[in-house]
Amino acid sequence: MLDAQIDWHSLPIQEAALALYKHERIKRNSANAPLVDELITSNWLVPEDEQDGFMLSARGRSGLVELMDLRLPEWREWLDVLEGDPLLLSELFELRWNFLQEQLRSDLPRVLNRKSLQHALLGNPEQTLPDHLQKQLPQLELSEDRCLHLRGNMDLKLVRKHGNSIELKKIWRQLSEAVLPERDFRQVHELDGELPYLVMSIEDRGVFLDIDLPENLLAIWAPPDQLELVGDFLKFLPQFVPHVHFGDLDHRGLVIAERLAIQSQRPVRRFIPAFWQDYLPHFAAATQDEPSDKNTSGKGERWRGPVLSVELLRKLMTSNRWLAQAPLLLDARLHEEMRKLMD
Repeated sequence: MLDAQIDWHSLPIQEAALALYKHERIKRNSANAPLVDELITSNWLVPEDEQDGFMLSARGRSGLVELMDLRLPEWREWLDVLEGDPLLLSELFELRWNFLQEQLRSDLPRVLNRKSLQHALLGNPEQTLPDHLQKQLPQLELSEDRCLHLRGNMDLKLVRKHGNSIELKKIWRQLSEAVLPERDFRQVHELDGELPYLVMSIEDRGVFLDIDLPENLLAIWAPPDQLELVGDFLKFLPQFVPHVHFGDLDHRGLVIAERLAIQSQRPVRRFIPAFWQDYLPHFAAATQDEPSDKNTSGKGERWRGPVLSVELLRKLMTSNRWLAQAPLLLDARLHEEMRKLMD
């Protein structure tokens, strides 16, 4: 009994069994239905007056502990949760969601911020809302609300599924950059207008904003926590538009380029200006296992992996040093190196 139809490794099944032990009653839903239906068939559960509500029968009370010992041997280690004040995740969700449903606004947004929703329903913005609980909500699209940051000078348009196209050139004429929230980007289905000759992802925020862009080059800010969004944008560009990544010369800078190539499913070249080697004597800094400054978190990360053949990288890796990209902004040779990329 209770073997073939039930996945005891499933979080909703585990929580349902624990909540049933704790309260001796349960409300049937799509996530816990395999367990509840089996218990009903075995006469371990009897219906209550509340719709989809069931309580343990005398037979169920006597058999539940034995069943959990058999299928969830570790359940007794959770007694501090079961017998203490903290609620199980599903219990807290049900408590909060049942209250909110009575006050629910009729014009609920189609897209909601994921962390805000998790804070509202689970009391912790960092606690992931499991799929089986999300399915109990109205049809919603959850967004991390990251943003795309774009700079350029070509007449490029983002064609949305509904509504007018986003004309990036008009934004660039008035602002330093075009900032596109993720929830708006997810409505884009193609690019139109003048395509760039080259797209360059840039790691450092200041460099992205300050760098002088050649004609027909599209720049994208690519911080480590937004690479998925940047990669999804790059997929819209035809394969004949080359992609180069300009980042710090440290371990993280190399990893960012690799992750962008994987996320975008397209090749990427690292932009290492020929004159950068001149900066070794006065600008190279020692790498570190952990950054000492939270504002530069991750910069100067210690090298890992095999030594690369590129001469500048080889010198940095063998001496445990790194170079930041920011000083190059003051070098007159940078724009000429970028222009050569377009030839």
